[in-house]
Amino acid sequence: YYDMEQLKKDYGDWIDNYTSPKAGRYHTGLTAGENSQTGQVVAFLLESLAGLGNYDESDFCLRLDALLASLDGKPEGGRYTDVAMRDVWHARQAGKKWPQAGSFADTAEAAIRMPMLAARYRNDYQKLFEYLQSNVRLTHRDPFVAGRSVTFGLIAAALINGDTLETVPETISEQAKAHWLSLSVSLPEAVDADSAEVSFYDAVLQPRWSYEAARDDAVQINPPWTACRLFGLACPLESMLPAAYYFSSRFENDFDLPVLSALNGGGNNMARASLTGALAGAQVGIRGIPEHFITGLASHQLLLEMAERVADDGEI
Repeated sequence: YYDMEQLKKDYGDWIDNYTSPKAGRYHTGLTAGENSQTGQVVAFLLESLAGLGNYDESDFCLRLDALLASLDGKPEGGRYTDVAMRDVWHARQAGKKWPQAGSFADTAEAAIRMPMLAARYRNDYQKLFEYLQSNVRLTHRDPFVAGRSVTFGLIAAALINGDTLETVPETISEQAKAHWLSLSVSLPEAVDADSAEVSFYDAVLQPRWSYEAARDDAVQINPPWTACRLFGLACPLESMLPAAYYFSSRFENDFDLPVLSALNGGGNNMARASLTGALAGAQVGIRGIPEHFITGLASHQLLLEMAERVADDGEI
């Protein structure tokens, strides 16, 4: 919803739980607690990790191909197909192989998948870094979007391990140095440039800036959900991530307030709330998530069981 008055007319002044989409909206036909197509793809990665115990890209791609075979390349197909997945659909139809089928769209779907890998490989930074980069490229090849998406996975892992958004830059930098890893992504073959890589170090610093802004008396954004207008309501990742970092910093170690602020801000609130929920969930753990957000999900018991297997030791 980009018309906030229409959002309030349809759902009231404050949404605090899962809702069923209205007729004619993006996800018409789904019911409260069901996954959108973006959520389906995240679930594919969760299922693959839980079933195999490790990241197997070929297995994940088989699941993606099965989904693509059920789509028609149009937005309305398959629980709403975002632009990146439409690009991937067309590329695969044209015979392009993974990851050359990845889109140059600047959207959030790849970043939303990253916490699955972060949970599994939070204690193996070298594998985490490798798998984040590889998985991102399957759907998003733009180096700036890929870098920010990989960064989001690294941040999620650091938060699970006890960092705050203030301290994650040092942790990520130290881990990269310890493992001789460059905080950069390689350019795709389609890009003609002098340098073969693009650094995403600035993206690593962003959470701290958001953390400091959330605690600066000179920065007043009230009510909090209006920050979404400042960062941007549309789909680009550059609008979604700063908002997610801000809400997770302003309401540190809480789940309801950051997620619901991201949700009630309108625009692409699904992606924004997904990113915010990952950060908030990484901070508070499963015990800090209100029960109705868990039991309200379709197939919630299966999701919990898979999450526990992916987390390895069950402490998520």
